[in-house]
Amino acid sequence: MLERILNRRYRKAMLTRLSGQHSSLPLPTGGRTHRVFVMSMFLVMGKLSKMDGRVTANEIKYASSIMRLLGLSNYERKRAIAYFDQGKKRNSEPAEFVKELASLIGKRSSLARLFLEIQCRHALVKGSLRLKEKVLLRDLAEILGFQKSQFINICCELTGALANKTNHSRSLQKQAYLILQLEPEVEDSEIKRAYLRMMSKYHPDKVVSENLTEESLKELHNKAMAIRNAYEALCGIRKLRA
Repeated sequence: MLERILNRRYRKAMLTRLSGQHSSLPLPTGGRTHRVFVMSMFLVMGKLSKMDGRVTANEIKYASSIMRLLGLSNYERKRAIAYFDQGKKRNSEPAEFVKELASLIGKRSSLARLFLEIQCRHALVKGSLRLKEKVLLRDLAEILGFQKSQFINICCELTGALANKTNHSRSLQKQAYLILQLEPEVEDSEIKRAYLRMMSKYHPDKVVSENLTEESLKELHNKAMAIRNAYEALCGIRKLRA
């Protein structure tokens, strides 16, 4: 009875942490459920990462972000990395561990769905779902109690969100070039020159005028801030030192 109560508290806290609602919420003792959850999570991630023959820095970064959300200790983090590496092996079969996980957290539960969503997001780090990845995820979805149509809906939701995020990023990038009066094909060296040129023209400290009204000063501050934000955005995109 006590074990069931602790497991229920653990699952609720885990759902809250991984969904981003309260990433620092203390996790009750998860016991076997926690061990299987961590093992399954990173075995599957390792498997998905290596299915196209290469593991990217962004995939490792995403896996590390999940480790932080899980609040893993140094020892647990090392174990998670070992599971990730184990999952990358050709003969790795994480399905058997996901079956055990499903029995512990409940098929079709909110936590089971979140586990699946995390794996789908991980697979989408490279931009799109490949056939092998989709087949693996579909099989895992079935183990977790979700029908094919439900899995497809999850994929569509996440793919749509990714597309919206990408479009928003492109829009901000385009706006940054416009603010600095640059073409997207410009050389890296021109980015800082354009920034300094624009700031010398619009920074309030650079504008000497006895007739500068409070409203005009505010507009200049906003303009200077937009120039600075545009410069930092392009430096981030081009991996330049701001």
